[in-house]
Amino acid sequence: MKVSVVICTYSEDMYEHLQEAVESIQSQTYDDIELILVVDGNETLYQQVEHDYGELPEIKTHCNQENVGLSASRNNALAYVTGDVIAFIDDDAVADEQWVEELVSVYERKEAIAVGGKMI
Repeated sequence: MKVSVVICTYSEDMYEHLQEAVESIQSQTYDDIELILVVDGNETLYQQVEHDYGELPEIKTHCNQENVGLSASRNNALAYVTGDVIAFIDDDAVADEQWVEELVSVYERKEAIAVGGKMI
């Protein structure tokens, strides 16, 4: 089961946090993951994201033409996902290394159509 993880961001002030979020996804115990990074209307930030992550085959990048907010950014990401499951994580969050593995296990065990989780 392929998992598409979406991270949306909008501010250069959050870039270090975004990098930590990306690293936490790259360090998952589950292997079949693609990462979609959506920059919300900030071309300067998008250039940095593209420079740092644009060459990596498991990462897709997108920049909204204007700032549209988190919900619309997540919806825009749907044009790029190819996974069976779509997971969202904030740009200032760090995922436990087993997050995606546990997420997939719920889908497999329960035949779920959607899952949520506790944030700590």
